[in-house]
Amino acid sequence: MEQAETSKVVFMSDKQEWWETVDPAKLGEDVRYRILVRVVEKYGRKRVREETGISRVTLWRLIERKSPVKPEYVKPLLKLLSREEFEELVSTREKLKALGILRDDGTIDYSLALEILAVAKDDEYLKNALLRFVVQEFREDLKKMLGISFAGIVLQWTEDFEQFLAERKKRRKVKDPETLKYYRSLFMKYLEGKELSEELIDYVVSHPNKWLRNVFRHYIQYLYYRRKISPETFGWIMEVVPYKKL
Repeated sequence: MEQAETSKVVFMSDKQEWWETVDPAKLGEDVRYRILVRVVEKYGRKRVREETGISRVTLWRLIERKSPVKPEYVKPLLKLLSREEFEELVSTREKLKALGILRDDGTIDYSLALEILAVAKDDEYLKNALLRFVVQEFREDLKKMLGISFAGIVLQWTEDFEQFLAERKKRRKVKDPETLKYYRSLFMKYLEGKELSEELIDYVVSHPNKWLRNVFRHYIQYLYYRRKISPETFGWIMEVVPYKKL
């Protein structure tokens, strides 16, 4: 437990540079070689020898792959790369290993993984990326966890729905007659009489006419307004079906 806590502090420390958290010993030989070559190409052999303290002959042997690139050679070279360059050279699993999140035996350091999830609360981009990943990769698990169900709901264009669009929507009311006419034509052609289901949601998301997403999202808002679906179902569908920007 003490070791895990120490790793977490090192990884999350604001005072350290990104490369100080990387353990080159956990990078594969191919990766260490790619790092060496990238730095040589970027700064030249003389700079590499100055940073690592190795001889001209040793560097030649490393570049020609006649000798392995040891971790102690790589460590001082990391600071000459940007984080973006490092990530280009290293696979996802190798990055996780180098940062101590993924252990050599394939197990996970959960304290570090949970720390990253905690950071997502205050980082809008990371939070949205995690949400999209969960929705995409764990759709069924998420539905079960939230108790999402929409069996028996049939989509129908009614005067009540049209009134909702024009007067009761909280944001971006649809009052323009031509827009309403277009929305109605899309709805009647593609959605009228269809039962709300995961298959229908996938159909809407992949439909070539992206305006169908907006019409569908409006109807989901209407169903929620009329308490036909739960808040969990509403939130899940709105996350799964992206909005087409006007």
